[in-house]
Amino acid sequence: MEIFMPKILLLLLLPLALLSGPAQATYVVGLGTGAMSSNEQEFFEATKKYLEQKFGTNEIQFMQPVSLTHLKKLIEEKKIEYFISSAGFARSLSQDGVRELLIYAPTKKGTDRNELGSVFLTRQEMTVRTLADLKGKRFTSNNPEAFFSHIVPLAEISYAGYDPKKFFSSVSFLNKNPEDLLQALIDGRTDVVALPGCYWETLSAQNKEIREKVKPVLVSSTSPCTSSTRTFPNWTLSSTKNSDAAFTRKLVTALLEMPFSKGTASWSVQMDLSSIDGLFKELKIGHFSDYRPWTLKEMLQKYSFAVLLFAVFLLGLLSLTLFLYLKLKRRSEQLVATLRAKIKTDRAMKEAEARLMALQKISTIDHMSSMIAHELPQPLGAVQAYAEGLLRAQNKQALDSQTLTEMLIKIIFQTKKVEDIVNSDRNYAKERKLKKTPSKVNGTVAEAIQDFRFAFHCDNLAINFFQSNAEPVCSLSPLEFELAIYNLLKNAKEALEAQNVKNPEITLAVNEDKDSCRIAIADNGSKVSDDELQRIQVSMSSRKSAGLGIGLSIVRSIIQNHGGKFSIKRTELGSGITCEITLPLFKAEHSQEIKPDRTIEAHTK
Repeated sequence: MEIFMPKILLLLLLPLALLSGPAQATYVVGLGTGAMSSNEQEFFEATKKYLEQKFGTNEIQFMQPVSLTHLKKLIEEKKIEYFISSAGFARSLSQDGVRELLIYAPTKKGTDRNELGSVFLTRQEMTVRTLADLKGKRFTSNNPEAFFSHIVPLAEISYAGYDPKKFFSSVSFLNKNPEDLLQALIDGRTDVVALPGCYWETLSAQNKEIREKVKPVLVSSTSPCTSSTRTFPNWTLSSTKNSDAAFTRKLVTALLEMPFSKGTASWSVQMDLSSIDGLFKELKIGHFSDYRPWTLKEMLQKYSFAVLLFAVFLLGLLSLTLFLYLKLKRRSEQLVATLRAKIKTDRAMKEAEARLMALQKISTIDHMSSMIAHELPQPLGAVQAYAEGLLRAQNKQALDSQTLTEMLIKIIFQTKKVEDIVNSDRNYAKERKLKKTPSKVNGTVAEAIQDFRFAFHCDNLAINFFQSNAEPVCSLSPLEFELAIYNLLKNAKEALEAQNVKNPEITLAVNEDKDSCRIAIADNGSKVSDDELQRIQVSMSSRKSAGLGIGLSIVRSIIQNHGGKFSIKRTELGSGITCEITLPLFKAEHSQEIKPDRTIEAHTK
């Protein structure tokens, strides 16, 4: 086994000379000095010849091997684009734009492998049995960049629990070849050196003095070569930050397709450099140079202002929450005390308590914006229905471009409703007035019916809609008014389901009087008793056993904000109830401001 590749085989990339005519780049590939087996030498020589034949010497050139210090200088000066070195050396330059491209991959059949460790060497007369016996000795390496001669030995010391900066009595560098390191050891100028695996076998076989006066210590592995430390990936092909992306792709592709007659090795993208990253993290070098665990004290010192700001914010939030809670509690207590003072009979007491509960619900809605949880299911249910419709159409292979576009437009429209609901609820909490525009009542009610159908898949529920021929126009907030209609439909549907009505039916009718518009929503539920009807009228309670009455409270609040009236009565046929909304008509002289009707049809099931 030779120490260095022949000069004709181990050339680093030189800048390509410019061709006559259009300029053509020349890319340089370099090789750092290191321990190489005969198989590796043959492989790198074959790689050089293959690339020169593939691209030509005008496009790619190789330079003579240099030391790692010199190689690093060439990289910094942007004189080379690619280089072959140990993976540890390349990894240490990742912050400088160096990227590993390919790794040397020997076949499993051979004895060669692309993993090396370091071996500690001392003089024969020194007694060394454990790593601790090396503590306090003089250590010499060839240069600080040497991965296997300097970095790996220090990492092994750190893994053993020692501080590598304080372990040796001195650390020096010769910046010469391995024979000079061993000669310094023999002469007594140092006590410990470290070399890459396989160097010891090669040099001891070639030099009798080295074999007799130098010995490896702490040997843990002898396959394929002596090692005193953990093993790490060795040879890699890497690119510098001034490399060309297009040529890099061509270079990598060519090397992956490179044929080998003996089949002893190849270039591979399969590389695991996690062990090297772990080594750098252990020594806090390379891209882990700034890494260290943070203490709570350090974190508080660095982010003291942010911590203080957060603490002030949290304190303010807690104070505001406590203030609102006490205010709401005090207000509720005042209302209860006032109402209880006016109670003279048990029936009056129950009615007053019912009114108080309704007022508390409305107050909570107005001040805490809790209507969001009640209102959002409408547009979200519609979005879900449209999406499910799209899925069914896709499954039936009936989805065309026009249908897709229409359904997506509807989904976008419903999502805009979600945003409008949130903004509207904020307006309620801040006691802002509704933004109303002249709107056609028929179209607005039809829109609410369609959204309800899509949201609840009303397959077993008949919804009848009788529009007014007069086309009444009222000053409305369309979103708010649709929510009112939607909530009344939802309340009626859930009441019919709770009563197990065999043929559930809801009827909507729009009629116009002289100065007002009436919208009636009736269901065919079971007969309502006088007490139950009075309870619903007074407290706005739900007919559902689990209902809170928030829906009816929201409806009444919306209608009142539109200047209208809301009432609940028995259906004329004697079964179910009818909710009636009365709104003032918009004046005819302002008809040019009427909001256009939306092209939505209401069908009778």
